Amino acid sequence: MENPAPTPAPEAHFDYIPAGFWIRGGAYTIDSFLVLLGQALLSLLLTFIGLPKALASLLAQLLGISYFVWMPVVNSGQTVGKMAAGIAMMRTDGSPLTYLRCLGRWAGYLLSGLPLGIGFLVAAFTDKKRALHDYITDTRVIYIREVGMGRKLAVILLGLILPMIIFVGLLAAIAIPKFAQLAQKSKEGAVLGNLGTLRSAVAIYYGDNSGKYPTQLVELSQKQLAQIPALQLRDHPAGAEVVAYDASVCDKGQVDPAKIRDTGQWGYVSDPQAPCYGAVFIDCSHANSQGKTWASY
Repeated sequence: MENPAPTPAPEAHFDYIPAGFWIRGGAYTIDSFLVLLGQALLSLLLTFIGLPKALASLLAQLLGISYFVWMPVVNSGQTVGKMAAGIAMMRTDGSPLTYLRCLGRWAGYLLSGLPLGIGFLVAAFTDKKRALHDYITDTRVIYIREVGMGRKLAVILLGLILPMIIFVGLLAAIAIPKFAQLAQKSKEGAVLGNLGTLRSAVAIYYGDNSGKYPTQLVELSQKQLAQIPALQLRDHPAGAEVVAYDASVCDKGQVDPAKIRDTGQWGYVSDPQAPCYGAVFIDCSHANSQGKTWASY
């Protein structure tokens, strides 16, 4: 009696450990940061060499798509972020990834992000930690090597910190110019306030001296004004000097901004024969943040 043929041993099956939601999120954030940085640099370069902004922006977007499509195919399912996390993307049956499948997976990212990123969040609850775009393209993300807790935490924390850095950077880019604008307006308001104070003091002097203006503003007494206020303009050094003008600066009863000297100091028409005798103004031909010439106030 012949011995029966030996039963072949079953093939060893390795059950890949699925990559969890947080480690995947960290890896994806790293990739997104690198892509955004590359897109920004490429867009600046293309714009610098003369390409239209719309075309430069389109090519920069194609760079981002190419990264998520090309790199997993040529690098065994890994992007830079996945390499840092020790994870990789694969087909559920183990067959090789294709460019078309990776393109579909990138398109799946868009669906996973709508609405409110729910398609990404499902990876935290499914048994194989698969997101919506994994189900669409029949893929999964697994650990390809043992990753220590320290490395996992580093990737996860980096994934949390990078968006915060980007958010703070964007917030600063918006807020800092606004604060600077508000600060500038505050300074300009102080200048106009000092101009009003100086004019009021001259008017009080005029009333106290029987319709006569001071020959020089330093003649204003403690009753009218303790001291000449400092004038601080963006385009001139600060100072409290007063520049005297004669009738040549007048246009009928007003100061003509085209005839001033642009000293950045207080201007005062001290000529009794001038049509605008007694006028106090800002001797500056530059415009403020409102676009109005200082001398026209």
